[in-house]
Amino acid sequence: MSLVRLLSSTLVCLAVAVSTARAQAPQSAPSEAGAAAIAAAVSAGRDERALTLAAKHLEHSPSDARVRVLTARVHLRRGDLDRAYTELRRALADDARSVDAQYYLGLAAARLAEREFERLVEVAPDSARVRQLHGQALEAQDRRSAAESAYEAALAADPQLLEPLLALARLKRIRLACEDAIDLYERAERLAPTFDGAFGLGICYGYVDRDDAAIAQFERAIERDATAAVAWAGLGSALTKLGRPADAVAKLQRAIQLEPSMHEAYYALGLAYHALGRMAESRQAFDKARQLSSEPTRPASSPPPAP
Repeated sequence: MSLVRLLSSTLVCLAVAVSTARAQAPQSAPSEAGAAAIAAAVSAGRDERALTLAAKHLEHSPSDARVRVLTARVHLRRGDLDRAYTELRRALADDARSVDAQYYLGLAAARLAEREFERLVEVAPDSARVRQLHGQALEAQDRRSAAESAYEAALAADPQLLEPLLALARLKRIRLACEDAIDLYERAERLAPTFDGAFGLGICYGYVDRDDAAIAQFERAIERDATAAVAWAGLGSALTKLGRPADAVAKLQRAIQLEPSMHEAYYALGLAYHALGRMAESRQAFDKARQLSSEPTRPASSPPPAP
């Protein structure tokens, strides 16, 4: 599978996630016989008839999102991605809750992105962006060592490119090469301060026992995104480690409020309560952490049919 198709598949998965997350949202009411005839033509592969019927229908009902989605499905099947994208954007303007419009817009966007990636590879095969793209494809295959090499090649071609710099730092952090990761994150922060940069530095500073620095970075990450539960959990853990468990409890409770299923935050809360001598609350937090970490993931609903 080519690297552009791997990235396109990732975009499609994101589109499916959006459609399943909206599965309970109310749909626009189906049109009457005209829309049914268009749907039948689309299902039968009678594209010209479907487009003719749809054009006549939309003359009288231009805000019928369902018919615009059916039209877009025909354009997708024919490879006319620009027209499909335009129809789907119009469908969502008419009905922002249309699950099918969201789903097919994700497919259209993924295929448009794939087309642009292919053009990029064709016109600039040795560019930093292509090497970054290669790294992302390798990372999607869980080939992390090869991905690191690709990101390093991207940075050799353009040392000021932020995305591969953060990606390389993250991969080194994951394999606990934190001294190397710190250098990369600090370099990224000099280029452009980001949540990822501050959070990554917080994790790495904590790992190498620079706890004061870790706390400062987690606080900086929270300033950049106060809704990031992982940053609150990291701050709470660092405070406990530095001997400030009373301060840690509030931070960890905030993490849990933001993300109630984060078992790591409950485990860190158990450690904080234990350090405070609050044993009953510590046991409750540890029990909740064990419960959450053992809960199976529920399967997602099936997506709508492909065009």
